[in-house]
Amino acid sequence: MKVLHIVGGSSNSGAYKGTEILHNALLKLNIESKILNNNPSNIKNKEIIFLKMNFFRRILNRFFMIIEKILKTFFLHTPRSTFSLCLFGNDITKLDAYKNADIIHIHWLGEGFISLKSISKIKKPVIWTMRDMWPFTGGSHYTIDFKNYENGLISKIIKNYKKKVYQNKIQFVAISNWLKLKAIESDVLKDQEVLKIYNNIKLDDFKIIKKDFALFNLNIKTKKKIILYGAINPQSTRKGWEIFVEAIRKIDKSKYLLLIFGKFWSEDVLKSTGIEFKSLGFVNDKRTLNFVYSCADLFVFTSIQEAFGKTWAESMACNTPVVCFKNTACAEIIDHKINGYVVEGLNPENLIKGIDWTANKINKENNDNKVRDKIIDLDSKVIAKEYINLYSKILKKKTI
Repeated sequence: MKVLHIVGGSSNSGAYKGTEILHNALLKLNIESKILNNNPSNIKNKEIIFLKMNFFRRILNRFFMIIEKILKTFFLHTPRSTFSLCLFGNDITKLDAYKNADIIHIHWLGEGFISLKSISKIKKPVIWTMRDMWPFTGGSHYTIDFKNYENGLISKIIKNYKKKVYQNKIQFVAISNWLKLKAIESDVLKDQEVLKIYNNIKLDDFKIIKKDFALFNLNIKTKKKIILYGAINPQSTRKGWEIFVEAIRKIDKSKYLLLIFGKFWSEDVLKSTGIEFKSLGFVNDKRTLNFVYSCADLFVFTSIQEAFGKTWAESMACNTPVVCFKNTACAEIIDHKINGYVVEGLNPENLIKGIDWTANKINKENNDNKVRDKIIDLDSKVIAKEYINLYSKILKKKTI
C-alpha cells in the first residue's frame, strides 16, 4: 500500500504537523508513506518530496499569486491569512510520486501549490482530510472571519466550481464532529459522504511532569495559580480573544498568573488588564513545550470556530485540564467537571466561572491521570490504524 500525502506550507503550520505525525506513524506500521510539499526547508529525508518547478512555472506561479493577492486585498478585510483560493498551482498527475502511489491523501493544498483543477484529473482513490472549513467554502478557512464575502457572488461561483471538481469521487474526512457537521450542512458537501477521524498527536512527545519541576526549568517563581493561553493570530474573531481579555479584566488577579505562548501580536492589551503575566513567545522545542503545559494549573482554549486545535490536546496529554466553550471540537472530548470545564455561552462571566472552578476543583497531580487518559485514543498510532482501515476499504472497493 503506497500513500502520497499532499500538504503545502511551512512545517510550523497545524496542517503540516498533523500530516507529518500521521505519516511517521504509518511508516512505523509498515505503510509506504510519502509527503509531497512545496517548502524546501521541510525536506528531511527521502519520504518527503519537494515539488520542483522549472523557471517558467515559477514565474507563472508568482504571477498567479500576485493576482490572488490583489483579489484578496480588494475584496477582503484582515486577517487575510485565513483565506485562499487555490485556483492556481501545479498539476500533480504528471509527477512520478503520483504515478507510483495507490492512494492520494490530501491534507492542505496551500496557495500556489496544487490547483483545484489538478484534483479533477486524479484517476486514483482520493482521501481528503479536512483540517479547516476551506474544502467547502468560497475560500475562507473559517467562515466567521469573512461572513459578508461568503454570502456573496464570488464565493458562490467558487463553491459551484468546487462541486464540479469533487464529483463524488473523493472520500472526505473531518478531524472533528464539529467540522463534519459544518461540512454536511454546506452547499458543497451536502451530497457527499463525510467521515470523522480525529486529528492526531504524538503522545510520546508529552510526559506528565510535576508542576514544581516544570516551573524550575522555566525559571518561573510564583505561588499563584497559573492560567496558560496559547495565542496564534488572536485578532481573528474566531479565536474568542476579546472574550478572554474581558474575562481577565474581571477575574480576581490576586489569585492568578497568566502564562502566554505562541505568535502574540501585542502585550499592551494584557498590560491594560492589570494581570500579572509572562509571555514565552513562540515555543517550538518539544521538551520546553512539555514544561510549559506541565507548569500550568489549567489551559484556556477560547476558539469559537476551530476544526480541532491541537494545543488543548497537548495540554491534556500533560495531564493539565482545559477550559473551553461549548459546541466546539474541544468540547467533544472533555468530560465536564472531570478533566476540564465546558463553558455555556460566549461571555466572560461564564468563562471566569470555568477558570475558577477548574483551578480550585481539579488537582491535576492527584487525579489518577484522568485528564491524560481522555486523549489516549488521539495518539498517532491509534489514528494511523483508522486510516489504514480506510485505505484498505477504499482500495478493496476499487478492485470490485
